[in-house]
Amino acid sequence: MKSTAAVLGVGLALSLLHGGLAIAQGFAGPKVADAKPGDLRVIATAAIREPLDAVLAQASAAVGHPLVVEYGSARGNLKDKILAGQDFEVALLLPDVNEELLKQGRILPESYEIARVNVAIGLRGDAPNLDVGTPAALKNAMLNAKSVKYAPTGAAILTVRKVFSTLGIADSIKDSSKGRERVELGPGEYELNFYPLSEIIPNKALKNLGPVTPELQVPVIITAVIGKHANDEKAARALLGFLQGPAIDRALEADGMMKGKAG
Repeated sequence: MKSTAAVLGVGLALSLLHGGLAIAQGFAGPKVADAKPGDLRVIATAAIREPLDAVLAQASAAVGHPLVVEYGSARGNLKDKILAGQDFEVALLLPDVNEELLKQGRILPESYEIARVNVAIGLRGDAPNLDVGTPAALKNAMLNAKSVKYAPTGAAILTVRKVFSTLGIADSIKDSSKGRERVELGPGEYELNFYPLSEIIPNKALKNLGPVTPELQVPVIITAVIGKHANDEKAARALLGFLQGPAIDRALEADGMMKGKAG
């Protein structure tokens, strides 16, 4: 099992090489199932990977335990893993996922908002003056895109569904979200990617076109919960206190995120 420092190094290396979407799509990195006794097991949506990796060493020192953090899709592989019996101390997920986990007796009946982030659009390809600043402009851009990509179980899906339903284009775009292969782009062709801003900013393969217009936006709310069968509830609560404190604020801001609302 990797130390906290090694885990942090792996996260940063992946970030520099592939950007935030690498974890969201490939789920590389440490697994909580490999944690050693005394490790604090954390399961987290890829939307908060960059800020959490940035303060991982500080968090470990504050809690007094090495942290093993597994990232992935909150509505996909992470939820499935927890429902299948994977125990943990802290999970950073989404409210609708927490509701299901609570019904199944997998978490304690409390949650804490850690961060919020808007869904943004990342451009890959050749479209230097592409306008996505209004619903009408976004509709036109999507209809003319060679590929539109998003994670079907990802944190951005509520915004994607609102975009599709409001603009009425679900059956008219070239949706490549279910395929893992890279869509080849020729001259003048482009792909639009819908992901949390915190995953687009570090992805050097994408040009950040900014958040989806407010009329179509459903912000991603990331909440922390404690596992029902956590080995060390005291340490879990110490981590929650750290995440609610000021130590992570700068990292959140640098990744386009906002501090969660207290209470």
